[in-house]
Order: sequence, then structure tokens, then C-alpha cells
Amino acid sequence: MDKINNLSINDLLPVNARPFPKLLWLILVISFLLNIMAINWGLPSPSFQGWSANEITPSSVLSGMETKYSREWSSKYPPLHYYTLSLFYLPVYCIDALNRTSLSPLTLHTIYFVIGRLLSVFMGTFIVFMVYLCGCEVTDRKTAPFASLITAWTPPFLYYSKTANVDIPYLFWFVIALYFFIRILKNHRTSDYILFSGTAAFSIGTKDQAYGLFILTPFIIIYSLYRRSKVEDSSPNLIPRVFHKKILLAFVTGTFLFIIIYNLLLNFEGIKSHFLLITGPARGERFFPSSASGFLQMLVQTFKNLEFILGWPLLFICILGFVYALTKKKKHPVLLWFAVLIASYYVTFICIVGKNLVKHLLPIYILMSFYGALCLSFFLHSSRRFKVMKYLLVIILFANSLFYSFSVNVIMMNDSRYYVENWMKKHIPQNESILFVGSPNFLPRNKGFPNVTHRLHPNARFITETNPSFILINSEILKSKQPFLYQKLSENRLDYELVLKYKSSPWLSLLPEHKIRLEGDTRIITNLDLINPEIMIFQKVKSPTHTGD
Repeated sequence: MDKINNLSINDLLPVNARPFPKLLWLILVISFLLNIMAINWGLPSPSFQGWSANEITPSSVLSGMETKYSREWSSKYPPLHYYTLSLFYLPVYCIDALNRTSLSPLTLHTIYFVIGRLLSVFMGTFIVFMVYLCGCEVTDRKTAPFASLITAWTPPFLYYSKTANVDIPYLFWFVIALYFFIRILKNHRTSDYILFSGTAAFSIGTKDQAYGLFILTPFIIIYSLYRRSKVEDSSPNLIPRVFHKKILLAFVTGTFLFIIIYNLLLNFEGIKSHFLLITGPARGERFFPSSASGFLQMLVQTFKNLEFILGWPLLFICILGFVYALTKKKKHPVLLWFAVLIASYYVTFICIVGKNLVKHLLPIYILMSFYGALCLSFFLHSSRRFKVMKYLLVIILFANSLFYSFSVNVIMMNDSRYYVENWMKKHIPQNESILFVGSPNFLPRNKGFPNVTHRLHPNARFITETNPSFILINSEILKSKQPFLYQKLSENRLDYELVLKYKSSPWLSLLPEHKIRLEGDTRIITNLDLINPEIMIFQKVKSPTHTGD
């Protein structure tokens, strides 16, 4: 009992990660604070949707809980994170079921939504910690914190670490699996095989695209096991390595968890519908054609998106770190396998779907962060010359990353829709009829107006027939989805005049919003363009009143 009471955090860490560095404490605290800021973005929402695209909404989790994720239950995403959210919803769900509260449906929905987002906050912070542990395994304690810094302070990481999307949860399981993958290649312990297989299944069971990160890992592990046995036996046979008991145990573990996670025994039809959905309608059209020129364009766009994530200095440092790792492959042999994971994910997922959104590149930049960390560590510790100057440059580099990523919080807290909601309260009479054009999560919230109509794609005829007093649009969405309607409204051809056009421009934001809102080849493809949209409100032009002579 005394031993347990005397345990410190250092005792819980692997030997090569001790002692727990003070710098990492600072990184984790800042990361948590950055992640939790603006967690209430777009909440509470009368439409029961957040402002982020593809968030797992409380209603979808509650419907799954009611069916016990059986009886042909299906979703765009695999069920694991739904199970996780159900577990965290359970205390509130039970209290509400027992009628121990008098909370309104909106309040209850908001609590569930915040629980889902808080889970992303903690998972995002834990990812930063796990990157440190992985860094200690593939490099050393001095190098590892740089990988954590590169991972933590990027705009998309901060964005998804405060929303209820599945991107941070699947990365959470991925970095844990990566840790055990590294330990397998170094030591080949049976426990690491089981834990790697389990966490890899959890990652894929959270978001299907994770398969691309693991598809080559069995071959890498078998090759590593073969090389290890070659040291012990001068003429080893490869076939026994394939059917080694550790490999078979990992395979059985992964297969068993896959069956359990996807609930194949009780919900086969639902999972079948899920796979038909993601390989059909949900997959959408390719951004780039399946041709040599198309793949080249996609590769160029990938580097543009990586530059948006990291900034040119850190992207260059990560590439430089990879080149340096090639020269030190005997010192850091496991680190080179990360490039294989990047390549396998890119070829087996991104090239297949023909899309490379910024969120698709999150695991790639996390793997690249280890190369960047190696480069920075060499830069600082290879020589004592100009030590102060070198440390100052690195501090400036990460200060820039911090403020660059913090820009996401700035524009979320100053989202244009907050201003528009207040403007509507002051300038639109309560009982006026208002047409909201587009999906609710791309528009301001309806805060108390009783005569509101939502339409995804209304045409001019619908507007003429319903004759609303005001029309509210997200100009960027309408311009891309219904350019003719946007043109008619802008040119006052439907007898509506523009009364408000607003998009906030906070001075503290370093985010290049112009890049994510452009059309064509220069555009950065990211869901961050959903933050702070330009909102336009049109008012019906009153017909002049004619009086007799």
C-alpha cells in the first residue's frame, strides 16, 4: 500500500521517458487550454446541430443507444466512438430517464454535445503526450518534446480537438497503436503484439480510413521478426515467421475485436449498409482524376495542404529531418518505417478516394513531426556554437506556430454568426417571416423567431410563392451550390435588397482565410472554411404606395 501511495508520474512512465520533463508539462497544459477554448462554438443550437460539419450529434448516439446498436442500425462512421460517447452520456441519460431533472430538450442536448466535445479535448491532449512517448522510443528524451510541439500547435489539430468529429478519436487510437508498433519492432514482446492489434482495431473501428495506416504493418512486423531471428539463427526460414504464435495471436485479437466493434453477429445488415454507404454515396466524387496528371496534381495539392497545416518553415524542417534520418538509419532504424506508413496511407486511401482534404493529412503530419523533431534536435545539440541564437530561433519558430494555431480559436470566438444573431434581434421584428437558405450548421442560429423556414436549395419560384420578409444566406455556400440564385439576389432581381453583409476580421488571426475560401487550384481544401462565413441578409422591397390625384 505504501508503494502505491508513493507512486509518482515518473514511476508510471517507461524508463526511456523518465523523468517527466517540465517542458512537456507546459506543452500539455497549453495544449489542453487551446483545445478547450471555444468549445461552446455554435451552442446551444435550436436545430440540434453544431456548426462543424460531420459532428456526431447527440440524437444519433441516443438513437443508437435505444436500438443497442443492433436492428440494422447504421451510420457513416464505424460504431466504436458511438459506444464511447454512449458510455460518457450514460450518467446524464440515466438521471434524465429517472425524471430527476427538469431540463429542457435543448439544454439536455447541449450537455450531451459538450460531453462529446470535451472527450475530443482530452483525447487531443493525450495524443500530444503519446507522441512524446513515441518520440522517446524512436529518438530520445531531448528530441521527443519537439514532436509533441509540432503535433499540438497546428490549426486543424486545434479545430478537431474541440469538436465532436471522429478525427481526433481515431488519431487517439492510432498514436497508441503506433507506440506499441514501435515497441514490437524494438523488442517483439507478446503483450505489445496484442495491444497493437487491439488499438489498431479501435482506430479502424472509429474511422474506416485508418486502415491505410495499418495495411502494411503486418509485413513490416514479419520482416522485423525475420531479421531478429536471423541474428539468432544464421539460416532462418521466412515461412515460420509468418505463422509465428505472436503473429497469430495478434491476428486473432484484431479479428475478434473487429467482430465485436462492428457487432457483426447482431447487426450484420446495419454494418453492410455502412460499407455500402462509404464505398458509394458517402465517398462522393474524386477531386482529381485517376491519371498520371491527376495523381501529380493531387501530390502538389497535398504539399499545399501540408504547408497550410505546418507552415513552410516546419514543413521544410520535417522534410530535412527525413533526409537526415536516412543518413542515421542505423541509429534510428524504426523511424524510417514511419515513411512506409505515410506512403501506404497515401497510396491505399488518399489515392483511392482521390481526395486529400486537410483532415485526411492529419496522420501524415503527425508521423512527419518525428522527422522535424530529429532535425531540430540536431540543430540545437550538434554543436555549442551560437547556442543562444539557435535556441532563440527555435523559440521564434514555435511562437509563430502557437499564434498561428491560436488563430482558429480567435475566429471561432469571433464567428460572424454571433454578430448576425445580435443584429437580427435588434433590427428584425419578432414575427417577421424569415427564410434561412442552406444547412442549419452553416448559418446563424434561430434565436426566438417563430416564423422561420429552412430550405436547403430553394429556387426563385419558391421564394416568390412564399414571399418571406427576409432571406438569410451563407454567401460562400450559396455562391458555390446555387450561383444563379445568388446572382439574382445580389442583383435585386427578386425584389429583395441587401440589408446586411458581414464577416468578422479579427486582427489577431494569422490564419490565411483567403487561401481556404478561394476557388480552383489555389484553394486549400479544409473544413476550417466553415468557421466565420460571410452572411448576407436580404429584405423584401416594399411596393410604393400610390395615392389618387
